[in-house]
Order: sequence, then C-alpha cells, then structure tokens
Amino acid sequence: MADRFKGIENNSKLLHLGDLFRSTTAKYWRINAWLSPIQNKRHAAFSNLPMLARGRMLNAIGEKPKRDRASCSITRDSIISECNLNEFPEFAYASLAKVEARQQGFLIETPGKPSFVIPQLELARVLFLHSGYLCRAALTSETLTHEFDVIERLNEGKVIVNVLKLSAFPKNAFDDAGTRRMLAWLLIDRNARKSFESIFRHYKQFSRVNNGWEMWTFSFEPPQMLGWSFVFHGRQDETNNKFFVEEVTDLTFHGSLPDKVLFQHDSFKRYENKQTGGTPNGSPWTQRPDEHEINDDETASNNNEPVILINDTHTINFLGHTQTAKVNEVVESDTVASNPEPNEVASEEVSTDEPTEGGKLPAADFTGPNDETDLTRMCESRFEAFHHMLELLQKNGVTLLSKEITALPQSGRGQKHLLKNGDPRVICCVEVGYEGRHAYILEVDTSDGVSKLSSKLFRTTPSKWNDVRPTLVKGITEKTLSWPSAVIEREVLDGNVTSIHHPRHGGSGGGNIPLESLERWASNFLLAI
Repeated sequence: MADRFKGIENNSKLLHLGDLFRSTTAKYWRINAWLSPIQNKRHAAFSNLPMLARGRMLNAIGEKPKRDRASCSITRDSIISECNLNEFPEFAYASLAKVEARQQGFLIETPGKPSFVIPQLELARVLFLHSGYLCRAALTSETLTHEFDVIERLNEGKVIVNVLKLSAFPKNAFDDAGTRRMLAWLLIDRNARKSFESIFRHYKQFSRVNNGWEMWTFSFEPPQMLGWSFVFHGRQDETNNKFFVEEVTDLTFHGSLPDKVLFQHDSFKRYENKQTGGTPNGSPWTQRPDEHEINDDETASNNNEPVILINDTHTINFLGHTQTAKVNEVVESDTVASNPEPNEVASEEVSTDEPTEGGKLPAADFTGPNDETDLTRMCESRFEAFHHMLELLQKNGVTLLSKEITALPQSGRGQKHLLKNGDPRVICCVEVGYEGRHAYILEVDTSDGVSKLSSKLFRTTPSKWNDVRPTLVKGITEKTLSWPSAVIEREVLDGNVTSIHHPRHGGSGGGNIPLESLERWASNFLLAI
C-alpha cells in the first residue's frame, strides 16, 4: 500500500531537512524541507518524520533511481563525536551546503574504515521517531510516564506494559511486531530511555524564540551503540574517504530486555466461537483505499481510531531473545463468521497530527519499522518433534542448508497470526538438499492446538522460492489458518508440492508427536524430496 503527500509533485526528491519551528501560539511543530524539483511546499509536519529522510523519493512513480549504499559497524575502536553536516565537503550546490552546515550530525570514525557523517535527526528517526505519536512525545517531558505503566517481573523473565486508558498511542499499532519491539526497547531499556529523554532536554536548552516564532536545530545524545551495525543510503566522497548518510535502511542492535514483554489494554480483545473455539478473522482492510493521501496542513479528528499506515523505511534485527505480544482478553461470540468489533472506514485523505475535537480529517499514524528479528532460538521448543524429524533426515543423507523461524503476518483485523496466549504464531522454513535435488519444507506453529495443518514440501529453485515465499506465507492467515491453495496452484508447478500429514496422535495438532512415530514421518519426507 503506497501513501502519498498532498501538495507535493510526483517523484519529488527530499534534499534537506532543517530546523523545527512553530508559532508561539501553535501546538504542533513543523520542519523545514527542501524538495527537488523546487516547489511551493518548503516544510512538513514534524509528525510525518517517519516517512522523511534525505534522498528519499516522495510520491514516487515508476522505478526509483539507484543510490549509493554502505555499511558500518560500531566496534570498540570506533569514535563517535558531534559535528555539523558540513563535515562532509561535497554537497550538490552552495545554497544546500549552507543550510546543511547548520544541522547537527555525528561523525563515526573507525581505524581502517571510511568515516560516516550521519544527521542526528536521521539517527533519532530510526531509533525513536517512527510514529507521529513518538515525534510529539519526544518534545514533552512526561508523556511516556503518564501513558504507560511498566511492571517488571524479572523473576518470571517478563515485563508487563499496561497501556493506560488516557494513552493516545494508536491501539491498532500494537498488532505490528516492529512497533511492539521498538516501544518495548524504549520503555524498558535504560540506555534507550535516557537517549530518548535527551531530545526534550536539548529542545528546552537550545530552542530559541524570535518575532513570535519558536525554532530549534534538532540534537540529542545517542545511546551506547557498541556492537550495533547499520546499512545506509547516501553519498560517497572518495577523495576524503567519507560517506554522508542520507537514510538508514537496516539496523542490527541489541538492548537490555527480558525474555518476554506483554502489552495490555482494556480494548485488546480476542473473539472466539463458543462451540468451536475458532477465532473470527473479521473484516480485512479491503475498505481502505489503495493509497492514502497525507495532508499535513489539516488537523486530525478524534472520531476514529487512527488509521495505521505502513512505515517501510527501514528494517530492524534485534540481537536478543525477547518476544513481544499483545495480550488479548478472550470474548466468546455466537458466530465465527464475523468480528464483533466495528468496522473502520478510512477516507483517502488523512492527517497525522494529534487527534483533537473538531479536527477535520481522519487521524492516521505509522507502524514501526519492518521487524526481521530472527525468532529461531526463541521459538525452537514449539517445533521439538519437527526438529527431531529433521535429525532423522540428516542421518539418512539429507543436507540441512538453512533453517529460519519467523512470525506469521497479520491479515486485516484477524487474529490467526497469534497463538491463544497472545504470542506470535511462527512458521519454520527449512531448506534441504538430497541427491542433487533441492527442496523447502514449511511447518506452521500449531502449538495451541487450534488447527492441524500438514507440513508442506516444495521442490523448486532458490530464485523461484524467494519470489513465491512472501505471498505464500502471507496467504496462510488471510482467511482461516490454512494453506493458501490458490497461491500454491498459481505459483508452484504441478507435482512440485507435497502435503505431509503429521502422524495421527491425540496431541499432534499441538505438535506433540510421539517419538515412535517420527521415523515414519521422516520416511514420508524422504520419499517426497
């Protein structure tokens, strides 16, 4: 789903992000922004920062131009210091160099490696400012404290985050794994929280007022980042061996979090059929237009729960064993065909400002970043019998080439992507080789016993698999928890897919397969490869 900005030409490149400003009589902040081609719009709502980074093509149509890429790891030899962006000498033209020179950055220097100049605002955007809510909260002193109650139960290996009734954080956003993980890190990890709170301290210390306008050049104190790594888009200056970071696209990091973080709110509910125990999938987002138009010149209404727009600007990989979940109260219903929750109809035009009484447009906000944290070690126990079966395959000459466990995506408002206890439902993908043949095995997490999905084995090439897999996995939760037969028939050649049923047993639906049945199960896989 693509989202556009109202009042901006197609294929407008964002060249510069400058000072924040607002009238002394206004509530919301804006940020200076330069676009190419030059146009009348020279600023944007600060709440839209999640979608704004230098070098990005806004309202893009057609193929996006290629951009320089680089990567950087923070080691014990790395030195991070404050700088102005004119530390990078090669800007396109003099007027751009002049305005960029006033903006704050960090210079990352590691012996034997290129130096990296990263705008402080870009680093903060990736770490913290990935929703309009958090952009606003960063410029206040007590929003997070007043809206989230963090209860540590470290002896049980978990932390419970109560989302308080007065919280303005979009409740729909908690369905998103990236939102939950980054919010958990911000609320619980002291390193992250201290860095986030420095934004408000710097604003109070360095903002200035002149002729009825309040202005501020963004700055903050970065967290400790030893062992972190980044992938960037930007510009290379080979003469000085420096790279100017326009946009962070990938972040691999770690933090101090417990094994499990649970989010609770009175509105989090899970509807189950009284007779079957099945969970209705409800109405998917088919009522939403293919794209929304963000109008940052209009106010947002509080008459709707904010529409959640996809923020796909960067990807995170958390180096830890923390699982996050939204805890749903189970509510029994008489039918599995529909969801008792009211449907939400979104107009094409939305506003990302804070929802207020009398606002003109439906409210909207952004999801967190794409969460590609490897769940393999965290969820191994859910596939215990399956892993024993794989060991038997290897004893019979099958080569295990790769294994990955990832969370199933949510479909619309459905809950099939979650286990009954609120934990993410995951899928295990195994790549195998045998006697010159190549195959992929998919095993869905049914540890809560809601379904008895067979395993699926696909004989195909790696390139074909990479094309098919996202659509295939997405289809598992689109209706009921089931294999998407239409996708399989359309995308996979006849004869190249085999269903392999779990051995019959009272608990096999939950993955509890007796050891004595594993050899027969493994032999069925061996015959199918």
